[in-house]
Amino acid sequence: MKQFADLHVHTNLSDGSDSVYEVLALAERNNVSLISITDHNTVAAYTEEAFSEARRLGVELIPGVELDVIHDGKQYHMLGLGVDHKNTELQKACAHNALVQEEYNLSLLRLLERDGLGAVEADYERYEIPAGRGGWKLLNYLLDSGITGSLREGLKYYGQYGFNSNTIRFISLKEATEIVKGAGGVPILAHPGEQIPYEQYGGDNSGFWSELDSLLSAGAEGVECIHPLHSFELQDELTALCRERGLYISGGTDYHGSFFSRQKQVIGGQFVKQDSVSKLINHIKS
Repeated sequence: MKQFADLHVHTNLSDGSDSVYEVLALAERNNVSLISITDHNTVAAYTEEAFSEARRLGVELIPGVELDVIHDGKQYHMLGLGVDHKNTELQKACAHNALVQEEYNLSLLRLLERDGLGAVEADYERYEIPAGRGGWKLLNYLLDSGITGSLREGLKYYGQYGFNSNTIRFISLKEATEIVKGAGGVPILAHPGEQIPYEQYGGDNSGFWSELDSLLSAGAEGVECIHPLHSFELQDELTALCRERGLYISGGTDYHGSFFSRQKQVIGGQFVKQDSVSKLINHIKS
C-alpha cells in the first residue's frame, strides 16, 4: 500500500534532470502516493495533462513552488505548498525571481566574455539545456562550450568574480509568505539546516535557533524538518519545535535527479510517512 509523501521535488522546468512525467512515474514506482513538485520560481509543472497523468498513476499531486527569498540581507529558500498555481501574484513573484536570477547570471557571463574565456552572450541566448541533464542554464552552457569540464565546476567563477547570491534582488521572505498565503498555500521554511549550517555554531547551537526564530517571525507557518541534508538530531529537534509552537511539519527529498550528488537520488527516499505530515496535508485539503 502506498503510504509515503515527498513534498520537495524538482523537474527539468527548473534545475532537475527529469520531466514532470518521469517524476510522477518514479513516485508511483516508489510507493509515494502524495507528491509536490516544487520547482524553483515556477509553477509551470501544473498543467491539466500533469494532473491527469497523476490521477492515472494514483499519485496525488499537491501544487507547490520553491521561492528564493531575501531576509536581513541573506538568501534563503521557502516552499509554498498547496498553492493555487494560477494565482496572479504568485506567478508575478515567480517571474520576478526568475528575471533577477537570470540578470545575475548574465552579468557573470559578460565578464567571462570580456576576459576572453570563451563565453559569447549571443550564443548563450540561443542555447538550450540538453534533455535529461538538469542544472542551471549558465552552468550547462559553460560545460557545453568547453569552458568547464563539469556542471559544478562552473560554480567557481561566481566566487572568482566576487558574485554573492545574497545580493540578488529576490522578493523578501515577508513578501513571499504573504503571496503564498494569498494563493491559498502554506509557507514553509525549506531545509534550514542547509540555509543556516547547524554545526557551525558548536555548543548549544544558539545562533542557529536565533536565526531560525528571525525567519519564523517573518510569517512562515512551518518548517521542512525532514530533509537529506539534516542530521537525525536536527530533524528531531526541528520536529519538536514545530509541535511545541503549533507549526506545520514538512519533509521531502529535494530531488533533482542526476544534477545534485549531495542528496538522495530517489523520490521518496526520505521515507516521509504521510502520518508525519498529516496536519499539513489535512490543512491543505481543507
